[in-house]
Amino acid sequence: SAAARNTGLWACETDFVAFLDSDVVPRRGWLEALLGHFCDPAVALVAPRIVGLHTTDNVVARYEAVLASLDLGVREAPVVPYGTDSYVPSAAMICRRSALTAVAGFDETLHSGEDVDLCWRFVEAGARLRYEPIALVAHDHRTDLREWFTRKAFYGSSAAPLALRHPDKTAPLAVSGWTLMVWLLLG
Repeated sequence: SAAARNTGLWACETDFVAFLDSDVVPRRGWLEALLGHFCDPAVALVAPRIVGLHTTDNVVARYEAVLASLDLGVREAPVVPYGTDSYVPSAAMICRRSALTAVAGFDETLHSGEDVDLCWRFVEAGARLRYEPIALVAHDHRTDLREWFTRKAFYGSSAAPLALRHPDKTAPLAVSGWTLMVWLLLG
């Protein structure tokens, strides 16, 4: 996905570049809500809230409706390591093209976590990043248990490369009691 995003970036000549994955649908007014943040010339990236596209009635869908990893919640926030929002997913975001080219775009060597890496490289370059939950895009969440676990494992595969690249920005492993219990029961 990083290569596809960079292909779009390098072909673009506008001041701003919007990235939307094929499984997201923007809601009315999302673009206007994001673009307002770029009045601050230090802002390099703004991302909307990502909510579920469909409602299905299974346990994974109910989990995703409340705790989806792409949904960062209802509070607007700066995006900074160790902050409320330490990164934003690249499934939907708008970047200032000049800032994005200055950091060489998305890192195509990463198979996962390229959005986290981009956010942290922007922060290292002194840029500001914002999360704007008033702007909404709907995502077609994976609700099949096998697909969901596979996607979570894929996301998790970025932890080691990100820790090597950004050792001062990765949090230590934290496991809730419930998660530990599930791991023990499944192991």
